Amino acid sequence: MDESEDPSVLFLKSTRFWIQRVFVPIVVCIGVGGNTVTVMVLTRKRMRCSTNIYLTALAVADIIYLLFVFVLSFSVYDNINDRKYELFWRFFGLTHWLCDAASNASVWLTVSFTLERYIAVCHPIKGKVLCTENRAKIIITGIAIFCILSTLSTTFEYELAMKEKCVRNCTQEELKNRQHVPDGSVRNNSEVSKDRTDHAHLVPTGKLITNDTSDNDTCCLKKFTVSTVLTNLGKNKNYKIFISWFPALCFALIPLILIATFNCFLVHAVYKSQSRRRKMTNSQETVSMSNENRITVMLIGVVFLFLICQTPTASFLIYSNFYEAEDLATENIHRALGNIFNFLVNINAATNFIMYCILSKKYRTTFRTLFCGRRKNRQDTLILTDTRTRYSSFNNGLRRNVSEYHTPRNLETQSLTSIPRSKSLMTRPPGKAKSSDINL
Repeated sequence: MDESEDPSVLFLKSTRFWIQRVFVPIVVCIGVGGNTVTVMVLTRKRMRCSTNIYLTALAVADIIYLLFVFVLSFSVYDNINDRKYELFWRFFGLTHWLCDAASNASVWLTVSFTLERYIAVCHPIKGKVLCTENRAKIIITGIAIFCILSTLSTTFEYELAMKEKCVRNCTQEELKNRQHVPDGSVRNNSEVSKDRTDHAHLVPTGKLITNDTSDNDTCCLKKFTVSTVLTNLGKNKNYKIFISWFPALCFALIPLILIATFNCFLVHAVYKSQSRRRKMTNSQETVSMSNENRITVMLIGVVFLFLICQTPTASFLIYSNFYEAEDLATENIHRALGNIFNFLVNINAATNFIMYCILSKKYRTTFRTLFCGRRKNRQDTLILTDTRTRYSSFNNGLRRNVSEYHTPRNLETQSLTSIPRSKSLMTRPPGKAKSSDINL
């Protein structure tokens, strides 16, 4: 059976086309735009708290991850191996490293704010000491350094590889034209071979090259392709075992267990808080508890989305360490499933801001104030400036209308000389005033 008709090959090609070339660009555009808005909203003064600092760092990590995922998606295009795209393959290892570092940072940032929220809700006295903005910044910095250093070896797993292949053989006439120099003399085979050796790095893609592999003169049209191959480090057996298990445990299994455990505690705490809230009569404590519950519910939603999107990838990563592909068909299926599961991670990184919009009233209010309020305030300022400004026909300049501009003294004078708003105080005899006449 032809390899192109193999179901595993067709499955791999279809997933690469639809996911890498169609869906990934759409998700990246939505995610980068939404996370950029999230950073702008969460960095406002009224939104400053330790939890929002974690969410801001998570949005930044998701932006970096989505951008590098988009760059890596170019590797499935048909002509990406052309020599003109050498720069992409030269920095392929670096791009892979930064993508992994940002993804792993997102995982541990989710663990951090889940644990922080657990302390704040279930141990409020300790939370006032432990859950501070400075401590959050220190933890975020530590997570960034750890994820960058722990994935640093990825960039040394790949090296640039340039290959050439003969597209077609030359005709005898093309061979004679290649061996005749402009002055009419003829070069022998050894001279042609020496010239090709000396200037091999100057040969462009698709140039005719003379070969001396036999007694007969032959030449072919060669095409150069660029890609990456594994270095000695990437081929090392012990390193491959380590680099397979370390991410599976440190960035998949352990974080998922921690997040699921503390998320269960948070759900239980919110349920108890709702039951206690129904029995309380102190309105101030009830409002405070309600605000805390809103923040907790929003984070629970973010964590549930994280678990839904990250669990398949983590499970498949652990499964592939136990059961390696034994044939080409199984390997193709594994690659196709890897594309699908990684796409779920992309969706998680791109849709966190949707959870904020749905579950956080404060986020929606700040968003309207930031983007809709500015335009309204600008229009009000223009109208107010236009009504307070008059052109003077005497000096051809700008003159304020005195009747429309009030100094503090004018305001005070007007309040003393104007007619009171309530006439009942003037017509009612002294001592007959009612409490309803006093406007608080």
